[in-house]
Amino acid sequence: MIQPILIYLFAALLLSGLQFVNRRRAASNMLTTLFLALQWLLTAHAVSAIGTTEAYFFRYDGLAVLMTCVLTIIATAASAHSSHYLTSADMKNEGVMRAQYNGAMQLLTMALTMAYLSIHLAMTWVFIEITTLSASALIFYRRNAGSIEATWKYVFACSISLVLVYVGILFMGIAMGEVGASGLSVDELSAHAAQLDTFWIKLAFIFIFVGYTAKMSLVPMFTAGIDAKDKAPTPAAAMLSSVVMNAGFVGFYRMYGVVAQTDAKVWADWVVLVTGLVSIFIAAVYLVRVKNVKRLFAYSSVEHMGVVMLGIAAGGIGIYAAILHLVLHALAKSAVFMHIGHLYRIFGTKEFAGMGQYIKFSNTGTFIIIIATLCITAMPPSGLFVTEFTVFKSLIDSHLWLPLVVALVLLTVIVWAIARDMFSLVFLPDTGSEIRRAEPARMPWYEMVFQFILLALSIWLGMCTPECVANLIGDAANIVLTI
Repeated sequence: MIQPILIYLFAALLLSGLQFVNRRRAASNMLTTLFLALQWLLTAHAVSAIGTTEAYFFRYDGLAVLMTCVLTIIATAASAHSSHYLTSADMKNEGVMRAQYNGAMQLLTMALTMAYLSIHLAMTWVFIEITTLSASALIFYRRNAGSIEATWKYVFACSISLVLVYVGILFMGIAMGEVGASGLSVDELSAHAAQLDTFWIKLAFIFIFVGYTAKMSLVPMFTAGIDAKDKAPTPAAAMLSSVVMNAGFVGFYRMYGVVAQTDAKVWADWVVLVTGLVSIFIAAVYLVRVKNVKRLFAYSSVEHMGVVMLGIAAGGIGIYAAILHLVLHALAKSAVFMHIGHLYRIFGTKEFAGMGQYIKFSNTGTFIIIIATLCITAMPPSGLFVTEFTVFKSLIDSHLWLPLVVALVLLTVIVWAIARDMFSLVFLPDTGSEIRRAEPARMPWYEMVFQFILLALSIWLGMCTPECVANLIGDAANIVLTI
């Protein structure tokens, strides 16, 4: 009997392939609907089959199920926003561009799903490499000078980064060969962790961690995603700033779970801690000076991943908080990027100099912007306030006072910088030339609904985490905490 994960894989590849060759809008809409139905079916299966393994390489553990659920929700919202985007865009080759966009979006969603579910280092690497190729097609969508440059930057940086991951996997293979193990699944690695040579473990970890920073938007490879998120269509940018970052985290975290069972754990924690602090510092420096709304939130992602790394390094309850923070950030940040598409339709620019007094154009949009700003800056009622507070508590519990003080100072600067720009956009007149449309476009009701749902989930899951979600996060945290 063919296992469900393989049915999903082949069906998703088929639907994506049909999208690439299809030129008819009605057929494209039908294929998109079929793909979303397939994605929801796999998600439902993952929830019902939690704890089981399929096709040797894939497991429905807490981490995989949680990330898959978040992906499915965000992919559905991105698809709804894409519908309006594709029908309203000024396209010379409408059929070709729509085929490329929808095919790449579905290929990206499939690759992310498989990367979440994979428990084999090499298999995870393969599917994350596919995310680079599919994301590149989305960044290239507009086919102008800016998008071409961003695409090449993204491909180059991610390719170099994933080469580093590949080298790290080779080093891990060398270490496994010395103890006579037969595979690179996390089960095999964990079973022989105590026998692995610390030198090879450290070497493998540093290569894999640095390689995945391109996907996670962390120092040193964070630059891979900044231009990509700026130039990609807003639904695609929403995916890049949320679920793609989560895939990088999953690749890193499964490796970290193995390292945590060896003598290299303390060393690895310091590497992760320093990386998190430097990432927050870099984000603070850029956020004070940024002039573009999409780049503002792209750099904000660097900050949030830095906070996640602090929680991982602190350990204990910090790991639980870090994983929940990742989920809440993905929901809130995707909503923000999706709303930026509406801002662009009104103002015709992404530069703050040409944007202002948004409250005059959309009361509903203003409310979304204010709530989104509170969510992203981790101010109450944001669920991110709870997770950041818990990360800080874990730093105190671990007696990491200096990193705590540095992080608090930097986060204060970041909150001020984001609030300054976003509240100026809402209430103050613009300082640039008048480039608005005479009659700004109205936000479609379904876009508004999805944005409210994403923001509401980000608040609710943080403030009143349901038991089922807490159990998934606990299971994910136990990858490290049960050692």
